Amino acid sequence: MNAFEPGQINNVEEMKEENMVLETERLDDLDATKAEGNSFTVEDEKRLVRKLDLWLLPLMMITYFLQSYDKGIMSAATQFGFNSDLGLTRIIGHEADGTAITNNQKYSNASMIFYIGYLVGTYPMMYLSQHYPTSRVIAGATFLWGAVVMSTAGCHSYAGIMVNRFFLGFLESTVAPAFTVLVTFWWTREEQALRTSLWYCCVGVATTLSPLINYGLGQIHSSLKPWKPIFLILGAITVCWSFVLLFTLPDNPLTTKRLNEAERKIVISRLERNNAGTLTREFNKAQFFEAFRDYKLYSCTLIILLTGVPSGAIGTFGTVVINGFGFSHFDSLALTCPIGAITALTILFFGYVTRKWNNLRYLCIIVSALISIVGTVIAWTGPRSNRGLLFAGVFLIAVQVAAGALAVSLAASNMAGHTKKATVSATTFVGYCVGNVIGPEIFGASPGPVYHAGFMGSCICLCCVVVIAAVTWVLLRRENAKRNRVTGGTVHLHGVDEDLSDIQNKDFRYVL
Repeated sequence: MNAFEPGQINNVEEMKEENMVLETERLDDLDATKAEGNSFTVEDEKRLVRKLDLWLLPLMMITYFLQSYDKGIMSAATQFGFNSDLGLTRIIGHEADGTAITNNQKYSNASMIFYIGYLVGTYPMMYLSQHYPTSRVIAGATFLWGAVVMSTAGCHSYAGIMVNRFFLGFLESTVAPAFTVLVTFWWTREEQALRTSLWYCCVGVATTLSPLINYGLGQIHSSLKPWKPIFLILGAITVCWSFVLLFTLPDNPLTTKRLNEAERKIVISRLERNNAGTLTREFNKAQFFEAFRDYKLYSCTLIILLTGVPSGAIGTFGTVVINGFGFSHFDSLALTCPIGAITALTILFFGYVTRKWNNLRYLCIIVSALISIVGTVIAWTGPRSNRGLLFAGVFLIAVQVAAGALAVSLAASNMAGHTKKATVSATTFVGYCVGNVIGPEIFGASPGPVYHAGFMGSCICLCCVVVIAAVTWVLLRRENAKRNRVTGGTVHLHGVDEDLSDIQNKDFRYVL
């Protein structure tokens, strides 16, 4: 395929070194006339971007919403006798006022095994997504995990729920890594952070909407235990959604029938602006090993891992922790709604900020982590008599999820070469799994209702996020400056038929 030649980017030496990134000019700054060498106008490109946003983003957002909702059903089910029916919680004593001191180790294990399954499934699913049509792999996995959610209603023992949650995690591991790479197929690097934020924020949307929905479903009167209809109904919805994905989610821009030839040319031109490699089903062994020699992989993975500790703990123990503050079962469910809302809104806010102004992603990671550090300190050291203050601490902890979302977008935007991008994406979500294993384990091993060790551990993790983000920013800024000196400030674009990694391609500039 011949490379489609967009206009050259000139005068980059006039830009400040710290703002040097290989990105196209913003759409609203482009000439309204045809660019040199292009057969389309800025209006054509804007129409295409709107089409992609209205077509692809809803599919990704609803799928990730269902994934987040389905994995979190177990937390809501604890308010309807789930733990006692399956023997996941036991009372080990009482406080002076009669409050029960509980051991939740089995419950935390049931949460942990989901992420073990996710961890085991990540690389096999990455392999399948690269070698077979991505849309078919995602649709198939969605169908199967919906069936697993429905089968949870048949669990009646600790062993049964452990097996069930393992396979749920294994199947759900398909979506997030695949979406991270899929975003790079359709949007330019300057557009990717906001689009990633839009589907990633659905974890917060699920947390906002699910408590009240689950409470309503838990009121269904039938011969079944109150928690069982929740799994049956929501699992069935996911199964139905898998058929929508099968027929509407495209594989890549070069093969989809939903684009005409003119639109396809615009997509190819936009891909070339990214200087990020080709669309290919071939596994590049050199890029695979290069990914594991690249410090950016470990930076993104560690940020996602460390933010996964508090988010995994709150996701699993949120209702239990809030209930321990002295709130009723219904109030505990209802109060998780604003936690989900702040999660979604902060992800979108930082996504918008990084779309509006370049090179602020690492700064936004640091700011969101610092806000949540304050929250962990409040929940860790605040007086137990002031439950409003304690809840405010948990509320602030939710802000750090935005740091993980930004790290996901950086894993996509700062890597080139299809195999390398896929490998880095999968590895970052291995970090996500590990963090979500550690978080519930820390809280499970920390006696309720105070969970001091859990909040202290979360505070330490977020402090590490601040350090890692700052160091990575310095290293990438230096690398961009070095490349500017080597190339003399001249940046050349590479076609989608060149599968170069970001290290091989010296015209690649890193997003800060």
